[in-house]
Amino acid sequence: MSDSAVIIPSRHDNLVREVGRELIDQGMRRGQSLFTPERAVWTAATTQDLHRCYNGRLDTGADPFMVKLERQLSDASDDAVQLAAELLTLQGLPLLNLKAATFHDRVRTVLGWMGRPVAIPAHVVAAFDQGTWGGGAGAHTMLWKWLIDAVELLGDWWTLPAEQRERAFTGPWDWQETIYRYRVMPSLREELLYLGFPTHFLPILNMAHKKAIRNAFGEASLPLTGDLNRDLFEITVHLQQEASQPVDYYQAPFVGQWSTQTDRVPGERRAWLVRSRPGSPDLAGRWSAGSFVSLAAHHLGNVSPGASKAQIRAAVATGYQHDDYAQRVALTNEYHAFLSQMESEDIVATLVEDGLRLGVLDGEPEYEMADGGARLRRPTTWLTTPPLPVDMLPEPLPAALDQPGAVVDLTGALEVLSALVDTEPTSEGRVEPGDAVTAAVPVLTAATQELANGLHMARSWLQDLIDLWGERSQIVLFGPPGTGKTYLARALAAHVAARDAVRLVQFHPSYAYEDFFEGFRPVEGAESGTVAFAKQPGPLREIAAAAREDPGRPYVLIVDEINRANLAKVFGELYFLLEYRDATIRLQYSPSEAFHLPRNVFIIGTMNTADRSIALVDAAVRRRFAFVELHPDDEPVRDVLRNWLAANDRPGDERAALLAALNESIGEEDHDFKIGPSYLMRPNLDGDAALERVWRHDVMPLLEEHYYGRLSRTQIRDRFGLAAIRSRVGAPRDEP
Repeated sequence: MSDSAVIIPSRHDNLVREVGRELIDQGMRRGQSLFTPERAVWTAATTQDLHRCYNGRLDTGADPFMVKLERQLSDASDDAVQLAAELLTLQGLPLLNLKAATFHDRVRTVLGWMGRPVAIPAHVVAAFDQGTWGGGAGAHTMLWKWLIDAVELLGDWWTLPAEQRERAFTGPWDWQETIYRYRVMPSLREELLYLGFPTHFLPILNMAHKKAIRNAFGEASLPLTGDLNRDLFEITVHLQQEASQPVDYYQAPFVGQWSTQTDRVPGERRAWLVRSRPGSPDLAGRWSAGSFVSLAAHHLGNVSPGASKAQIRAAVATGYQHDDYAQRVALTNEYHAFLSQMESEDIVATLVEDGLRLGVLDGEPEYEMADGGARLRRPTTWLTTPPLPVDMLPEPLPAALDQPGAVVDLTGALEVLSALVDTEPTSEGRVEPGDAVTAAVPVLTAATQELANGLHMARSWLQDLIDLWGERSQIVLFGPPGTGKTYLARALAAHVAARDAVRLVQFHPSYAYEDFFEGFRPVEGAESGTVAFAKQPGPLREIAAAAREDPGRPYVLIVDEINRANLAKVFGELYFLLEYRDATIRLQYSPSEAFHLPRNVFIIGTMNTADRSIALVDAAVRRRFAFVELHPDDEPVRDVLRNWLAANDRPGDERAALLAALNESIGEEDHDFKIGPSYLMRPNLDGDAALERVWRHDVMPLLEEHYYGRLSRTQIRDRFGLAAIRSRVGAPRDEP
């Protein structure tokens, strides 16, 4: 690759790059200020003063960051306060998810604590409106830790020989070598790389994403060096030349080529519980003091981060031969999660007596060979707030914490955990666990007169049904054929949920758990003509994932003909979650994952009682669903046809009387065989010939099936034929 080759920046962040490099040159190169260039602010002495005030007396109270920072800087020099403001400018400069007004106000507030405040230059303020990437926990909740690391880095920076510092500014790889010598938060380290040399480093913070990109795009013609950023530089320049345009790996067509190599979509966050080993009561304290989390991994060997489960399974089989099979399976799952599934910015939790301590992962796995009790580690920034009492935690967290294992996937409770981690305390005091997240179920839209008119049903009855659905989350509409069960289910779904939040699935005798929730399905292999098996989500898993990301809206799953499948086989372990929405379970095909069914998923099923009596439905289903009967003899179905005829200006039409006489002829002994009004709610049944066709081809076949073996076809025709029913009501034929 030519020495003149560079990465063409793919983000619209030219001001961010210009101000960022200016800040680095002015501050780290010259020791001067970005805001007041004539003033020496980024000096060793000023950094030492800021370290004394901030790092040296860390405030672990429950006040917001800015309240504590003002208290810490109360006796700092003006230069130290200004240095803090410029470091915060560096921190927030690339953040797309930090509002410009909030960012500006934060920096201006800190400058206001100076005896003689200075102003923010106009070109710096303009850069606040751009941004490069979305920041995770390091940009918000962990801002205090970011500033600690930045002050530590800057303090050590001035101890380096002047020639080494100058060499770092003139070449990207010298810059990387110098910055990587510091153990700081990845968000600080990768930001310095990008702002220092955006022509050589990518605007990506997540190291797992960088590795996946290198693995996806690395080619034989571009031999890998082992230096991740050098490899990405060579790959990106090569792709630029091929595409004749800048390369943004988070946009099509590039994102689809590397994101499939990970278990996550870009930007997805997960949560994990890591338990300290029995007999190590001080281990959680060591984690907090040393900013890490660990597994013992006595006999694991040095398995590489990102290793496949098969590779880890082989290492466990070799190193843990003395353990039984079940223990080796558990260890494989735990080490795989720790080495290959966790990523920076994931939430990590541990139990300390009866409290939950929370933190955020901020680095790759590493081995500490000298510590046999905590050999496999991941850098972690632990919150300084006291552990949260378990009995005060919002659902579904308490149930999720009951799951066994040294490493437990808590992503099913991510909404709660994210709120607990990312919510900054108010000025009135600390965040209470119950205040950190609202677990309220979305209220279903009330029945309107428009809905009632469209369904030809009473508004009060529809409102009772919606109220029941909101309370129980799962309902089944059951009744004879033609009572409008599916039509009503679809109408209610459209009324309470947006179009993109509704799914429909129809059960049948061969339908199974693998179809409904999750299972392995054949997919085309990498080589032409080959087939592989991949785990694929079903409709329930898909709608649960969508609902979890959008908790304020209701999501509806319609299950048509719910009684035609083997429900115990279809629902499997999910039966439990239908009744206990706040709990979590381990999944059949994803045993390392804790799954819960979001409260904003509402299920509505339909059941044709002519196919199978409700009395035969599994008791477990009857307990978990509220059953609502739609029957031709009862409200609201009884008057639907008459209301529909009136709405269509046909108040004297014979169809309502004919249907009532037909169902009276069927009798109560065949309650579930009665006919619903849907068959006669067609606008083209005005003529006698059309009505005769419906009777002959829709109604009579149903009755012949129902009475098979009890009545002959002649008896059925004589009893239920159109002429026979007309004679019962004395209805005249329509004139042709």
